[in-house]
Amino acid sequence: MNRARLLLLAVTLIASFATRVDAQMGIGRPTAGIFGGITTPRGDFSDEVGNGWHAGVMAKLRVYGALDVRVDGTYAKLGKKSVDVQLSNGDTIVFHTDASVPFGTVGLSINLGPDSAEYPGDNTVSPHILGGVGMYQLDYKLTCEGAACAGFETVPKDTHIGFNFGGGATIPIMGIRTFVEARYHRISRKAEDGDARTMITLSAGIKIR
Repeated sequence: MNRARLLLLAVTLIASFATRVDAQMGIGRPTAGIFGGITTPRGDFSDEVGNGWHAGVMAKLRVYGALDVRVDGTYAKLGKKSVDVQLSNGDTIVFHTDASVPFGTVGLSINLGPDSAEYPGDNTVSPHILGGVGMYQLDYKLTCEGAACAGFETVPKDTHIGFNFGGGATIPIMGIRTFVEARYHRISRKAEDGDARTMITLSAGIKIR
């Protein structure tokens, strides 16, 4: 009888420990979402393109405590812009840009408040911070206007590594898990390619469990 009680106690303790570990790890089903918003070029990038828009999809998975792994796929369309260039011989040419930046990112997100996915009845705002790396494809689609444009070659689209960081919050509204975010993106390029390009994305979206 004593052995049976000890065995039952041991099983109970092991089950309790396993439950606590599982709760701490918090690994669960992925969360998906869609988003869109405003894209604002910064620095040298703002001299080449105008403000635009972006749209994308995201998926994240809780891996430990308040830590999520997140993957995003985004398409950004920048505003058209005309850039006058004065040549050394006095001629002027005008470059017209019609740029887009498709990019994919992977990174980590840390939740700083209650998660409405775990507490369906909770309407509390849940902020988060995030950051990661990605691959960004710069596609300028340049055209040239002027007598000196003969022999002009368009800039080929190219893919560059970059990083991003930012923050936001999940804001449950009438049972819908809406969220807002602001992120800074830096696209790394070699000096001979024109150095780095930066932009800020302001997004609003919906998370789908």
